[in-house]
Amino acid sequence: MPDVSGNFKAAVFYNKHTQMVLSLNKQKEKDWTNLIKQEAKSFGWKFKSFFTYKSAKDFFYDVTFYTSGNANLISGSLSFKPLIVDEIFWDIIGLSDNRKMPLSLRGNGAFVVSSKDVFDFKLKVDPYNLKSDIDSLFDRINIKVGDLQSTITNLDSFVSFIEQHPSKRSEWFDVDMLIVAFIVQNKYDKALSLLDYAKKNRGMCNWSFGDKDFYDLAIEYCEIHD
Repeated sequence: MPDVSGNFKAAVFYNKHTQMVLSLNKQKEKDWTNLIKQEAKSFGWKFKSFFTYKSAKDFFYDVTFYTSGNANLISGSLSFKPLIVDEIFWDIIGLSDNRKMPLSLRGNGAFVVSSKDVFDFKLKVDPYNLKSDIDSLFDRINIKVGDLQSTITNLDSFVSFIEQHPSKRSEWFDVDMLIVAFIVQNKYDKALSLLDYAKKNRGMCNWSFGDKDFYDLAIEYCEIHD
């Protein structure tokens, strides 16, 4: 019989080495996330799970963070939305009590309207200069927020921004947002037109409530309030 003991030992060594590397990367990512949490506070953000968030001038801002210890990479995106959008959305689907919930719900809740992505980042970090790299990233993010606050000051300008900057991820993020935004503006004809488009081209949306979904409830809401 051929001697396989050498191959077996090599395989065992390889598996142990791989497990050790994975463990070290996992610990590195945990440490990085803790540092992001620490620095977020000093830059005016709150932190929860995998994202930072805050509200300012009737808008909700959130930034997702994903760390890769293996690639020495921090990636994510900045997004925002008017606070009123979730509030009217909750009214439409019969969850108005969510208005009383913590602000962070607007970032990771199951029943919230997805924020509008405006700035994606992939930051190659120096593990020995990590704090400086994270601080520089927060500086860039806060500059972006400042730019948004100076140009998008109300729901009307927010709607115009969405219409001029289609989502790179999915048109349905924009459609769902615009449906609610039009309802807030009392532009029920525009909301119903989008709802008709969504029902014909998408069918059901991600939010279902028994035999109805958000689109059904939004149509009923428009018909009652129009």
